[in-house]
Amino acid sequence: MNDSVFQKDQTDYRALSGRLFSALLSRFGTDYISEIEDAVQNSFLKSLKISDHKKKPDNLENWLFIVARNDVLNQIKAKKEKHDTDGFLPEQGDQPADQQKDLRLQTILFIASMDIISAQSKIIFILKNIFGLSVAEIHSCTLLSEEAIYKSAGRTRKSIRQQYHSKPIDLHFIGKKKETAIIGEEILYSVFNIGFDSFSEKTQDIVNIDLCLEVFSLARLLLNEFKLDSTSNLLAVFSLHTARIPAKIENGKLIPFFDQNRSKWNAELFQLGVLYLKKPKIETRFYIEALIALKYMTVETFGENDWNDIINLYKLLQRISPSPIVKLNYCYCLSKTGNTKAALEMLAEVEKELPDRHVYFNIIKAKIMSETNPAESADLFNSVVNDLNQKIRKEHLLENELIRL
Repeated sequence: MNDSVFQKDQTDYRALSGRLFSALLSRFGTDYISEIEDAVQNSFLKSLKISDHKKKPDNLENWLFIVARNDVLNQIKAKKEKHDTDGFLPEQGDQPADQQKDLRLQTILFIASMDIISAQSKIIFILKNIFGLSVAEIHSCTLLSEEAIYKSAGRTRKSIRQQYHSKPIDLHFIGKKKETAIIGEEILYSVFNIGFDSFSEKTQDIVNIDLCLEVFSLARLLLNEFKLDSTSNLLAVFSLHTARIPAKIENGKLIPFFDQNRSKWNAELFQLGVLYLKKPKIETRFYIEALIALKYMTVETFGENDWNDIINLYKLLQRISPSPIVKLNYCYCLSKTGNTKAALEMLAEVEKELPDRHVYFNIIKAKIMSETNPAESADLFNSVVNDLNQKIRKEHLLENELIRL
């Protein structure tokens, strides 16, 4: 992939969805979040019904905004007539002024600034309303049940309405604190990871490239807004990972990292990742993750010293930002230096922190056990294959891991 990684051949309806939601939220406020969500969806449905290309609007975004805005107004009028109230009714206006500005980052920071909403709920709400993912898609990439996602979105909607009930909001002046920007970084990081390693059966190439690029773009805006080294290091992580996308798939088949053709990596994005890397006064999560990615990408033949370097970075990362996924990666690196026993002992602890039949856990445990206990390793790989709905991953396991065993 060359510079085309940042080019899109057709309208990105997901990005449009987020722009519409943010613009309408800015205009109507939090009391009408449900109406805004419905109006955005209805506007896209109406656009799909325009079959005659001669009737297609010249400026689709403006057209969608006007349709969605009028939809919200009609919903508000109907609700007020039903309850016979004389409450506030926003003016319709003629020009879609709010729509002219992309307020997605401001909306993300607005959601990030709310202490009464959990981190997971913030991410679900943002995936749905800013990045345009359906409940089914969020389910496939987060492993949460659809019922849990519906309930989470409903609670978030209610919490936002309660906190800002009948209060005007100005998205330009909400979430200007450094602490809010740091929460925004975590949200963007989580969304990027969901897009970069998608388990959705609809994502045939593993990567939801549109989602990754939208997050990349918003992170750049965040850096321009706050000038934080942590955001720069987050962009270094994004750049280095995105640079590898062209080599992840060949002829419709998944190519593991160590088998990838490095000449297909995007050199410009790799260099951009190096430029974004900023050594902080105190080592931080994104800085260490960028160093790990850089180490992987700059060593062609791994020896024990290289693996030990990465192990030390993962030790540091565990102290800064402990998580079961970091521990899983640490265990894999331990096994590459011959410390299989220590890796398996730690895996037994990590298993308690993860949901049952966790895909990555079973894959890493199966890989580590492939030499010492091939029968159990094969059983684990089989369980992963049976649980997977994504064709490309399933075919990779069947053609590579299980055949070797």
